[in-house]
Amino acid sequence: MTKRQTTPAGIKEPRRAREVSAAPPVEQVPRVRSGRTRRNDKVRKADLVVIGGGSGGVACARRAASHGARVILVERDAIGGTCVNRGCVPKKMLSYGAGWAAILSGCLSHTGGREDWRDAIVRVNAEVARLNAGYTQRLHESGVEILRGDALVTGKDEVRVGDETIYARRILIATGARPRTLEVPGGELAASSDDVFTWQTVPGSIAVIGGGYIGVEQASILSRYGVKVDLIVAGDRLLPRFDHEIGSALADALTARGVRLHLNAEVNLLSQANGAVEICYRPTDRPGQTEAVRAQAALAAVGRVSNVRGLGLEDLGVEFGDKGGIRVDRQFRSSVRGIYALGDAIEGLHLTPVATAQGRWLADRLYGKRGDRADFDFVPTAVFCEPAIGAVGLTEAQAIEAAGKPDRVRTVVKRFVSLENRFGGTPHQSVFKLVLNARSGRVLGAHVMDNAAPEIVQTLAVALRLGVRESHLQTTVQLHPTVAEEFFG
Repeated sequence: MTKRQTTPAGIKEPRRAREVSAAPPVEQVPRVRSGRTRRNDKVRKADLVVIGGGSGGVACARRAASHGARVILVERDAIGGTCVNRGCVPKKMLSYGAGWAAILSGCLSHTGGREDWRDAIVRVNAEVARLNAGYTQRLHESGVEILRGDALVTGKDEVRVGDETIYARRILIATGARPRTLEVPGGELAASSDDVFTWQTVPGSIAVIGGGYIGVEQASILSRYGVKVDLIVAGDRLLPRFDHEIGSALADALTARGVRLHLNAEVNLLSQANGAVEICYRPTDRPGQTEAVRAQAALAAVGRVSNVRGLGLEDLGVEFGDKGGIRVDRQFRSSVRGIYALGDAIEGLHLTPVATAQGRWLADRLYGKRGDRADFDFVPTAVFCEPAIGAVGLTEAQAIEAAGKPDRVRTVVKRFVSLENRFGGTPHQSVFKLVLNARSGRVLGAHVMDNAAPEIVQTLAVALRLGVRESHLQTTVQLHPTVAEEFFG
């Protein structure tokens, strides 16, 4: 056993996962430290306390327990975190439902899809409940003990949950992120993306504030359920982190579907009157002017903030980054020895698969054999709007910046109408873009706007990691008829 894995005095050797699952995974600690524990407290001990039952926390807890560590996971809400309960899963299910509603509306002169919202929410809640139960069962089977409640870190080896105190060699902060509030007068009138999944009906009209992932997705989903949508964006284009060509194409597609775009619009006031919300904004390209949008509801999608305040970390000297997340090193160690953080609780890519990969790697490093670190240079990402967006690798602007000269980068752009859209009688175009090293032909980035984009990009991520070149794509036999073959022709 390495020095890193040695067991301190007073703590028994870690047991195998099957042994842990057959007995209580945590035992009471027979002593009290530093007078911090109150007289009637219940006292426990563990090798690892994980605060947060989202993707990263669950992944790390299960993997650590599989290595024989005694793990306690603390969660005050439903297991699964944002992704399962208020993010990826329910959002994508609503998007599927929105697509069906739009088809019904177009083919059967339906009521615009509004009658289908309640049914969609029922389906979403059923799937979320199934996933909650599945996550909980797998944690128990792995030997992880779950405590419900609010955690407070009272020492580098101490966590309080209600009247219980847990002593552990290591503490992991995996508390995720929450929607950022709209910091303008009347901002409390705007719903958040979390609120959408609690709605039993949809408003007749809505103003969505924000042009990133969440704003675009919610605008697309709600418009397909028959809601009149105004999308108010502070910048000059949608999806600023994506390639400019894709953002421009998506703006055209949303406009064609009836979404009214307001770009360069800095929201400064929300007010309510006569059952409507008025959103006032300043056009940044027309100084001195003020414009307004009236709708039955407003939705703020202005980003997310790491959910790390109120845990007692400040009192321990844990350092935070400029964006509010916990500052960690490459091994996810915070500035306080024994306290780790990952996922949306730190600064970096806030994506579910990233948090999961981080959690598994950390558990392997701490309690098992040192595993291979995930490659975060080629992380695929998607926006589940209509049409969908998928991307992996560098945008054209990023590639030029990295190369130093524009002539070192070449792009290939294809626009076409898919068979799906031709069958539906719509002229909406799909857009494929490759960003290439001009000299070697190596693919530096791939960007897609099409309903098949997320699935295509997931596969392309492997190709980019392995150094695929344009010539490889051109000499690969295509599968016809598909939209993906456009990358190979």
